[in-house]
Amino acid sequence: ESAEDEGYKYELQRARLVAESIRDAEFILDVHSCSADVGSFALPSSMDLSEELAEQLPVKYVIESLVHACLDGGTTLDCALLHNVPGVCVECGQHSHPDVDARAVSIISSFLSMQVLTDKGLFAMPNIKLSEKPTVMRCEYAERVGLGFEWLNQFPEFHYVEENTPIFRDESRGDVQCPISGGAYIVMATASPVIGEEALFWASAK
Repeated sequence: ESAEDEGYKYELQRARLVAESIRDAEFILDVHSCSADVGSFALPSSMDLSEELAEQLPVKYVIESLVHACLDGGTTLDCALLHNVPGVCVECGQHSHPDVDARAVSIISSFLSMQVLTDKGLFAMPNIKLSEKPTVMRCEYAERVGLGFEWLNQFPEFHYVEENTPIFRDESRGDVQCPISGGAYIVMATASPVIGEEALFWASAK
């Protein structure tokens, strides 16, 4: 039975329009707000230009590789990478934060100021001097929510933990510790665990 037969015709039409727009773009900037009370952070695709541009945006953090580590895939930047289009997703902070709109405007304005085409028609950018460079890290992988999942502590966003620090437990694995040699940052820790979805992403400083 197709997705259209199951009542998703509208969503599929929207998805096709988005995919067509991505395919025809020179660069993708996908701007969001999120549920966590956190500073803005950028998630570039794995293309070099995406990562270079992300570090020029007025954000607190840049996490490389995370957009391609989502358990089910299918993000806008997965689609962009498929068509060899560079792109960056930016989370501007919590939905209700009083500064979230201003952060989004600042990020979009900064992005627009970078748009320069080379003599070969390729997307390029000037080297912008930021007052404060973002912390750059690389996503290692995601942890999945299992049966009986519960956090062992409350971890703020982008909290750094040492290797072997107990983080959560579930029925099949028991207590799960930080597995990253040298320690890691906890990124996008779920506040509402759903079995099979991401519990958190591990990221290491570059």
